[in-house]
Formats: sequence, C-alpha cells, structure tokens
Amino acid sequence: MQVLYGLHPVLEHLRSGGEGLETILLSHDKKGDAVEEILQRARRKGIPVRRESRQSMDRLVPGKRHQGVLSFCGDFTYTPLERILEADGKNKTSVLLILDSISDPQNLGSLIRSAHCFGARAVVIPKNRAATVTPAVMKVSAGSARHTALCRVANIVRTIEQLKETGYWVYGADASGGDDCRSPDYQGRVALVLGSEGAGLRPLVRRTCDFLVKIPMGGVIDSLNVSVAGGILLYEVARSRLRSAGLSETSKEEEPCPNISGKG
Repeated sequence: MQVLYGLHPVLEHLRSGGEGLETILLSHDKKGDAVEEILQRARRKGIPVRRESRQSMDRLVPGKRHQGVLSFCGDFTYTPLERILEADGKNKTSVLLILDSISDPQNLGSLIRSAHCFGARAVVIPKNRAATVTPAVMKVSAGSARHTALCRVANIVRTIEQLKETGYWVYGADASGGDDCRSPDYQGRVALVLGSEGAGLRPLVRRTCDFLVKIPMGGVIDSLNVSVAGGILLYEVARSRLRSAGLSETSKEEEPCPNISGKG
C-alpha cells in the first residue's frame, strides 16, 4: 500500500481511471475547482473521501508537501513492453524513451513528465539498479505517470535489440561523442536512450544504439542535468517531426501532429 500525495497526482490518478485507489483524504481547508473535481470523480467511482486536519496528514507523509491531498492506493502497475509493441500494429511513428539506470526519483519524475508532454508512447526503465515509480516520482511527474505507459525490463541492451528488430531507430544521448541533435529527422519509430546521471550511457548500451546525438552547448559547464537534457532531446524529436510534416511548432492554429504520440 502506498500513500500518494499532492493535488495533481491524485487528480490525474482519478482522471486515468482511479485504479487501486482506496481512500482519499482532503484537509478541512482544501477547496477549489480541482477539489470539486476530485470529489465528483471519487463519488462516481465509489471511492471514500474523508476530511482530515493537516496535522494528521503531515504525520502520514512527514516532510512532504502534500498540499492537503492524500490517497491510499496499491503499488504502481507497470505495462509489459510486449503490450506496447503489439499495440504499435501498423503505426510506424511511435516514440519511446529508454532510461539506462536513472537513480534519482526527481529525475525520473521529471523525465516521465517531459515524455508525456512531448508525446512519447512509453518510458522504459530497468528492473534493477534504477529508480522505480514511487509517490515521490508521481508528485514530480505531476501525475503524468498515470497517462504514459511505464515499462520495466530485465535488460536494456536486449530491449534495444528487440526494438531494432521491430523497426525502431535507436538514438543514444552522448555528450562526448554524438552528432548534433538537430541533424537527424527522427522519422519512423524512434527510441531515445538516456544514460545515468553520473556515467551516462554504459559502453554496451552505447554500442547497441544506431546513432549517438548530443546537445550543442557554449557555456563553461559542459554537461546538463539528465532530466533537462532529456526534455531538450524529446522536444527536438517532436519539433523535427512537426517540421517534416510541414507544420510550424509556433503555430497557434494547428493541432499537434497526431503521429508524435504514436496513438490512434
């Protein structure tokens, strides 16, 4: 049993179906449109809601900024990668984000949020020696982990090889030896691989990628936080696809290119 905390994580869990939610706690002073939506959705799904003091809620998640909203739920359920590949079907434009041993929950949550915002179909993480989806990760992701498939795999290298066999082009982020990330057109099925916070891509993972890309920089510091770098690269993939489709990423009248998410 987990204690999920924060307004957006709880609300997005309800919006995604509320699977596993057992009870929701709201502080006595918590009001607003979002709270009304929580109450309405919980009522429709038969999920009990209780009002509690902030002090009692503080004791449940000591030191955490719960914003007066908590919920009790089961452990996070991951999506088998095979289900994602089966759902691809004839879709030739899926984007996956593969995280090779990201250990910081803050970085994992931020990367999941960026993946969702830029239309990635799924985020793939290893089962061992890496951060997993916890309430802290859900909080940082602003609940987007409930709207983007998250897969855990036993071996990243074998997963990359499997993806290549199903038509994915695999781009590894490598600040020291990659090409300018603005050069590729990122068409077709794309998997973007990011390495760990300190070491980057492991050598075998690097060698298994089809291409290596880097973000051009002009400052004295020659590296970016992995979550920042991931957001930039995911944006570049989306921007390149829009450009190739003849759309402007600055246009306010155009709908987002449906091919970016690989959905539908």
